[in-house]
Amino acid sequence: MSTSLAAPALGRTAATPRPHHGSVRLTRRGRMVVVALGLGLMLLLGVLLTTTSAATDEAVPSTTETIRVGSGDTLWDIASERSGDAGVQEVIDDIRALNAMDTAELQAGQLLVVPAEG
Repeated sequence: MSTSLAAPALGRTAATPRPHHGSVRLTRRGRMVVVALGLGLMLLLGVLLTTTSAATDEAVPSTTETIRVGSGDTLWDIASERSGDAGVQEVIDDIRALNAMDTAELQAGQLLVVPAEG
């Protein structure tokens, strides 16, 4: 029985991966994580840069009082007592802004912050 031994070919070496110095190789999952982190960072940055104050530029009276709403009182009645030189509607708007009111409904006994009489 004869066996033949093959001699290795000259100039050919086994394929060994060469490390890439200075470059990073990411798997598909790694790329998805990097993209997700980038998008999350951009979203956070956008939210932080676009948030604005809920306060308006409208002038709110500097002196105020707290009153208790009586039975049958309306915002118009209360504002007309305190309007002075200002219009009644302007005082109503101030009262609603001072009390964060969505509607003009009042209840007897309710406490309201109102502009001082003037």
